[in-house]
Amino acid sequence: MIIDNLLGNIEKREDAVRDLKLSSACVGIFYTAVMLKNNYVGLCYTPKEDIGHPAGRPRPSFRGAGALKTAQLANSLNMVDRAIGIATLNAISQYLMELEGYKRQFGIDVSDALKLHKQDRVAVVGYIRPLVEKLKVKVRELHVLERNPQMRGDALPDTLTETIVPKADVVIISGASMVNATLDRLLELSREARLTAVVGPTASMLPEPLFQRGANVVAGVQAKGSKVLDAVGEANTFRDFKALVKKYVIKR
Repeated sequence: MIIDNLLGNIEKREDAVRDLKLSSACVGIFYTAVMLKNNYVGLCYTPKEDIGHPAGRPRPSFRGAGALKTAQLANSLNMVDRAIGIATLNAISQYLMELEGYKRQFGIDVSDALKLHKQDRVAVVGYIRPLVEKLKVKVRELHVLERNPQMRGDALPDTLTETIVPKADVVIISGASMVNATLDRLLELSREARLTAVVGPTASMLPEPLFQRGANVVAGVQAKGSKVLDAVGEANTFRDFKALVKKYVIKR
């Protein structure tokens, strides 16, 4: 599983991450955000369509919690805890990528980073509207799949994923698929694609587990500072707070 590989990759850097602690955490309507005490922020899509009725158990304070321990929540079956865990993984990943000098192309849009052909059949899993609008004029055939009925609009339900994704030349997968535990399967279904990209704020993780499963491109965001958490807590969409983060692309 990608989450297990990602946790393993981070635990191998024990000397660098042992003392990392959380400054704060925020579960917003659209995104969940975690900030480490070193100011690095991790984001994760809040899977509101999969969150059941609250069980009423008290939620512990994450202020001052160990980052490695909190990251283990990424495997939780409680969807809120899971989002917090993945956001923590992303915050740690952002710190490590900067510490280790990962090559990232900042300020480039994933639609420009992918070498698309006019005759391509493209599948986008997760309705990322600004990206979809750019792709419509670039390719022959475009299918968008979306799980959340409230966000679906003219997209197709993700129950058709097994039919559409294996036939696509290019597959673009929202990082939100990690929080709903479909990312591993989506990358399996994309094995015959010429290009596969995992994109969005939730994809802001160490890229190796994704590259090992066939992804060619990972596009995420670098986020720092409490203003990002404020925006998340005020129910802003990514479009509303994108000026507070730096978009980047990493190629395999």
